[in-house]
Parts: sequence; C-alpha cells; structure tokens
Amino acid sequence: MIQIGIVDIGSNTVVLNVYKVEEDSFKIVYHKSTPVHLIQYIHDGQLDKDGFDFCLSTLRKYSEKLNEMDVKESVAFVTEPWRALHNPNDFLDAINQLFPIKALSGEEEAMYDYLGSLTDVMDIKDGSAFDIGGGSTELITFKNQEIIEAVSIPYGCVRLKEMPVEQALTNQIIQETLRDYPRLNSIPNPTMVGIGGTCRALGLVCDALYHTGDLMPVERIETIYQNLLSQEEKTIAVMKEVVNPARQEVFLPGVNMLVSILRNFQIKNVRISKGCVREGILLEVMKDLEN
Repeated sequence: MIQIGIVDIGSNTVVLNVYKVEEDSFKIVYHKSTPVHLIQYIHDGQLDKDGFDFCLSTLRKYSEKLNEMDVKESVAFVTEPWRALHNPNDFLDAINQLFPIKALSGEEEAMYDYLGSLTDVMDIKDGSAFDIGGGSTELITFKNQEIIEAVSIPYGCVRLKEMPVEQALTNQIIQETLRDYPRLNSIPNPTMVGIGGTCRALGLVCDALYHTGDLMPVERIETIYQNLLSQEEKTIAVMKEVVNPARQEVFLPGVNMLVSILRNFQIKNVRISKGCVREGILLEVMKDLEN
C-alpha cells in the first residue's frame, strides 16, 4: 500500500486529493478544495501579487498536510492558468519548491481528462466527452477507447461569468471549434461522457429534481437551464442546496456552455464520470512507480 498526493491547480479551485493505492486499485482518503479563483487575478498575461500569494499560501498548507499524513509520493499539475500567463516561469518555479510540477498543455489536459474518466466509464467505447473547467473547456473524441481528437478552448465557467449569458455566444464558440477540428464530431454517439466539476454539480441538481442518477437526459438539462435563466424558485433553491457555494456563481455560465455542446453534438444523454484529470495524472504516477 502506498499513498499518493495529487494537487490540481485550476482556474477556479486548487484541490488536494490523497489516494491510497493497493496494486491496481485506489480510493481517496483525503480531499480538500480551496476556491482560489486564480483566473480572476490574471490581467493582460500577468498574475497579480494577491493571486500569486493566495495560491502559494494554499499550496503550503497542502504541503504541510501531506507531511502530516507522511505521503512520500506527490505531484502537482497546473492547467489553464499557466497557459494564460506571458511568462509563467516565476509561478511554476515557486510551485516547484513545494511539489514536482507538471504544466499541462490544453491537449494534455484533455487527454488526462479522458484517461481519468476510464476509471469508471468503461462501457462507452466510442463517442465524445467534455470537461467544462474554470478557464477552459476540453472536448475529446474517442474510438475503441483511443483518443481521436483532444482539444482545449479558453472558455470555462469563470471566464464566461464575465460575458453575457447568451446561447448565441457559446453556440458560436462551439461551432467555430467544430469547424476547426471536424474530427471532434466524427464518432456519433447519443450519450456523451461528462467529466469535471461543472457536470458533477449539474448532476446533483438533476438528480435532486428528477432522480436521474449518473445519466442525465438532455431534455432535463434544457429544462434546468431555462429555469435558471428565468430564476424559477424551485430550481434555484435546489441549486443552492446541493451545489458547493464556491461554484454557485459560475454554475449558470457552465450550464450555458454545456447546453451549446450538447446541441451541436446532437446528444440525448450525458453520462457523468466520477474520474477526471486528477485520476488521469494519478494513473500515470502509478505506472511510473511500477517501472
């Protein structure tokens, strides 16, 4: 048995997961998520000192927790925030003083997302997947569980919060992406794999309202979206009850992007995956330790 710490430095949250690994299986034994909102501290390609200090303070606390738990193996990775910086070296070097750091390209993030989803969605062999993060959205197409196309676009729920919540906006973003990467829509499947916090949060709302479990029908998602737009009392109340308060202000922008993805990919159901980029990184660390 070994414990492995994975630190996820994203646009909206900074997350620490500690996994207990035994042979080929693993489970989370510690989880901490801190809403740092890094993307809001980046202006004109520069990270403000307040954001820099807040992130490093959070990471120091995570490092102390790993020492307290006597975790010998750990790795941090950073996704969209470092890609938004003109010169990320100071940021990455500071993190590297605490953890080995992997700075993921958009394509790598999408690839690890899909790898992580395979930890619990093994029955869907062909089709597509998405992950709507804080600063970016990843789109993946796969056949026989091999990636055909993996793309990251710099629009996530935190960035979209600063833009008008209009379907025309996100429709245009997805349509332009599909024109640039036509293979994304080349493996049709009416069920799309949903990865990451936006999808899991929507799954909580959908299940609370309609008892849908891990398979959300698109018509239910559309209803929730329209009810959020119109501020329908029951839907708003359920959202506030089941969605983490740190995510609530970016929930509607994330659902807006999701609806545009589902319409353009002509999807009927979303299968929610519990795995994500963190589990994808974990599997790579486990593989490296075996070697």
